[in-house]
Amino acid sequence: MRLRRLRGLGAIAAVVIAATALAHPVLADPGVAPGMKVEDENSSCTAGFAAQGNDGSYYLMTSGHCDRHDDSVWSYRGDVPLGRITASEQEGDTRDAAIIRLDPSVGAPDGHVGGKYLVRDVLSATEIHVGMPFCKIGAVTGETCGTVKDVQNDVVEASVYSLNGDSGSPGFVKNPDGTVSAVGLLMSSPDGDDYTTYFALVDPLRGRWGLRVLP
Repeated sequence: MRLRRLRGLGAIAAVVIAATALAHPVLADPGVAPGMKVEDENSSCTAGFAAQGNDGSYYLMTSGHCDRHDDSVWSYRGDVPLGRITASEQEGDTRDAAIIRLDPSVGAPDGHVGGKYLVRDVLSATEIHVGMPFCKIGAVTGETCGTVKDVQNDVVEASVYSLNGDSGSPGFVKNPDGTVSAVGLLMSSPDGDDYTTYFALVDPLRGRWGLRVLP
């Protein structure tokens, strides 16, 4: 099946934050959060979950196909600099993720998805089940929800609406206490089907890139 990558034309990608680990880190603009629009000179994407690396830097996750490997500076709100992509992967339909390390001047990002949902934990593949309610927040289509249709090869298929520019969107499960559990980063949709969307699992990325997802 032919898949449609959801990077937007124009300018955007995923957001990551670089900052020195401080006892009381400077907080970034409240708008720097999972679900926001990010861009570079050629494309636009959505910022996935916020994280801190073992190096103390702050990051925003996004889709790997947002990375053009040109060391471009990502920005938000049109022209406010964020940082550069420091790691990415794109292997067929099973791996598609990247991280933007935020410049120290940006400060620590807001880990709340869409600026409102506290991230309680990160789910592994064995904790995700067919039929489970599932949502995402994208820069283009906002919050849309559906259910999990399949889980295999570290990819979740969900009946969630998305469009170009939503690439990198944080996919999550809502919990009864009002928090959410992080699941994946929006990868793509089949051509001609905006209501089926694929997400790359976040859990394996934590170990590969030395990350802690922020609450």
